[in-house]
Amino acid sequence: MTADQTYRNPVPTVDIIIELERGKIVLIQRKNPPYGWALPGGFVDYGESLEEAAEREAYEETSLRVKLLRQFHTYSQPDRDPRRHTITTVFIARAEGVPQAADDATHIGVFDLQDLPSPMAFDHRLILEDYQKEVGWEKMKHSAFVLEEQIQQAYRLLKEKVPHGSRIGIVLGTGLGGLAERLEQPFSIPYQEIPGFPCSTVESHPGRLHWGLLGRKKVVVLQGRFHLYEGYTAQEIASPIRVLAALGVEILILTNAAGGLDPLFKVGDIMVITDHINYTGENPLIGPHFERWGPRFPDMSRVYDRQLEELVKEVARKEKIRLRKGVYVGLKGPSLETPAETRFLKAMGAQAVGMSTIMEVIAAVQAGMRILGLSVITNVNRPEKMEPSSLSSIIEAAQTSEPLLLKLIEGVLSQLD
Repeated sequence: MTADQTYRNPVPTVDIIIELERGKIVLIQRKNPPYGWALPGGFVDYGESLEEAAEREAYEETSLRVKLLRQFHTYSQPDRDPRRHTITTVFIARAEGVPQAADDATHIGVFDLQDLPSPMAFDHRLILEDYQKEVGWEKMKHSAFVLEEQIQQAYRLLKEKVPHGSRIGIVLGTGLGGLAERLEQPFSIPYQEIPGFPCSTVESHPGRLHWGLLGRKKVVVLQGRFHLYEGYTAQEIASPIRVLAALGVEILILTNAAGGLDPLFKVGDIMVITDHINYTGENPLIGPHFERWGPRFPDMSRVYDRQLEELVKEVARKEKIRLRKGVYVGLKGPSLETPAETRFLKAMGAQAVGMSTIMEVIAAVQAGMRILGLSVITNVNRPEKMEPSSLSSIIEAAQTSEPLLLKLIEGVLSQLD
């Protein structure tokens, strides 16, 4: 390199991978060289942050208002001017709507990652190959964009079909589906007919959405739920809760079958959940965010509603039902706990353990719902003398306590305005 070709200070630039629905991405062709398809982007103006530059360039070249998801990576390359080089930061962004050519873009294209156009800027093709490896094509197809579309489809379908709205939702856990049979003026739809609703693969989870009257209150009931151990994602498990939120549900009562960690608990006890520990390693809020779901960072300092907790305690006293209270820890499963794991979970401060509920609760908190959680203790784990448990024994224990659970729920409903 000659003296007059010495690089000047690096020139900062940005490129933007703009995600649309169904995993599509936006590419442009510029009016000025180089020719071929490329990512939207350009130079960073003086005094402008990289994020501000990315948002501005995306709008100037595609007419899309993007929401930046994260910084993908940064690379350095020589510029067309041999006396300088560029430091380029690549952002991943999301947008809704139809891109339109603006500023120095002459053509706009919307492409699948598996069908990129040619010719294409060499460095941008490499960037998109890295991006494709990271997110995975199947993951893109089943991204939050697709789930959100299915949530809206489910909402529109149910809004047309259901006989009445309800501000109260109930989720029935393992062995506890009989409550749906007590509904007056019932109306139900199988999950298979609802867009985006997974199909339960576990015994005692029939998979039906019910409307009806319980305790003289209009309720919507999820008879059967989904679990991480079935292979469903946290986002898929949360989708039915987001549908309920769209339908106007404000109070959510969740039931589950759980193992007791407190040695004073007995099989058949019912525990009101006062708090929980998410030990699944999953969270339904990870990934792209839609404002209609609620805040991006929901506060979890008081998940379970104190007024509902006091109501269920009052009903238990009146009905002479022994009601425990404690912390529920959620695991991914499906294997049950070892004695060593039981000791560890007790040391964490949990009184009951299960494989459900947590994903639904987090989505409900984000949606601003008031939550009441009730666990039926179907077995008690005593590390010093663990006894074998099976799904059939868990279901049998849950069904034995179901009449008491129904009394508690009906009593709470009767006290709600």
